[in-house]
Amino acid sequence: MFTYYLKLATLALKRTPVLSALMVLAIALGLATAMTAFTVLYRLSGNPIPHKSEVLYAVQLDNWSKDSAFDEENNLPPNQLTHGDAERLMADARAMRQTAMRRSSVSVVPSDPEVRPRLATVRAAGADFFAMFDAPFLQGGPWSRADDQKEARVAVISRELADRVFRRTDVLGERIRLDDEDFSIVGVLDTWKLNPLFYDITTDTLSNPEDIYLPFSVATAKAMDIDGSINCFEPPPGAGFAGLRESDCVMTQYWVELPDAAAREEYLAYLSAYVAEQRKSGRFQRPDNNRLSNVMEWLTQNQVVPDDSRIFAGVGVAFLVVCLLNAAGLLLAKFLRKSGEIGLRRALGARRREIFAQHLIESGLIGALGAVMGLLLTLGGLAMVRTLIPRFDKVATLDTSLFGLLLLVAIVGAVGAGAYPAWRACRIAPASQLKTN
Repeated sequence: MFTYYLKLATLALKRTPVLSALMVLAIALGLATAMTAFTVLYRLSGNPIPHKSEVLYAVQLDNWSKDSAFDEENNLPPNQLTHGDAERLMADARAMRQTAMRRSSVSVVPSDPEVRPRLATVRAAGADFFAMFDAPFLQGGPWSRADDQKEARVAVISRELADRVFRRTDVLGERIRLDDEDFSIVGVLDTWKLNPLFYDITTDTLSNPEDIYLPFSVATAKAMDIDGSINCFEPPPGAGFAGLRESDCVMTQYWVELPDAAAREEYLAYLSAYVAEQRKSGRFQRPDNNRLSNVMEWLTQNQVVPDDSRIFAGVGVAFLVVCLLNAAGLLLAKFLRKSGEIGLRRALGARRREIFAQHLIESGLIGALGAVMGLLLTLGGLAMVRTLIPRFDKVATLDTSLFGLLLLVAIVGAVGAGAYPAWRACRIAPASQLKTN
């Protein structure tokens, strides 16, 4: 029976091609708008490291001015640490793993004269960085904690940088010149993407991980520039990096890995003891407000997902609903125009539930066609987002599972939109139609 009703639905669409095309287009436009918006929001708000997000914590200490909070509205401490606090916490090494870090940049000077020098992004970090964030190594591995302590001139580089500078990736043990000094390559990272780049929310969280990784101690010794935010509640005591290093300006990200709740509580107690010790020297004059935020808490706290994306998703849903309502209106008009045909079928013995089923299948067919066209429009919409907002290049890509869900929503929505028109059609009195016609 289903096959028969599907054949009737196909013939009905062919009899009214313009009206049918309008309904299919309405559903397709609604689905494409909602799908494009939800894809961007889904990828922006997803868990970037789901298997470890509950054991990685951003560390916050409230060293801000006693006269005002860093974030008065939410009573939040600064989202970074001072350089001095980060160094001292690293030296104590009380977590399972820990890393202080900041972003910088260097000029890479290739030994091959045919390869042009280039500017590369740098992540200055501790040796634990790679294990904490599951950085995938193509060759070699991270430097050691001993290298951190002795300011060893070692580097881990990305696969992409190795390809550009050396034109190959088997470069372990080779030297790479960064600014005015040579570094030994101890590791090459495979292609790596965190979406969003949660470990440093002071820069573009949609950017790729850095090209080069250096020991935090080396970046300090070389007084490398800071590519990120620097917040101060009072002027530094001196000029340049040396002044920032001795100041209460916050400019360093600090993350720890704590395997369980007991380790988390123990580390919070350690932070409280550290702050109490620092108070003896006149620092930390505000009430205790030390925080450990796991990855998803950190993203929420810092509102990494733009409000515009949420608004866009809401508009997309509203537009899909409007399109389905318009489709329902068009279906009602179409089905009622067939009242004479429906009345004749009823007079020949067709039951109401058969009439209802027939028109529901016709609605479902329209929904399925709208979903197929919606897929094509979604691909176009995502391409437009990538063109208009280049930094969304890795975000605005089709997610098949999410599209499958919205595809189901579109078909169910179309059937739902056709339920009332189908019910009205099966309620048509055959006698009145036969008398009229």
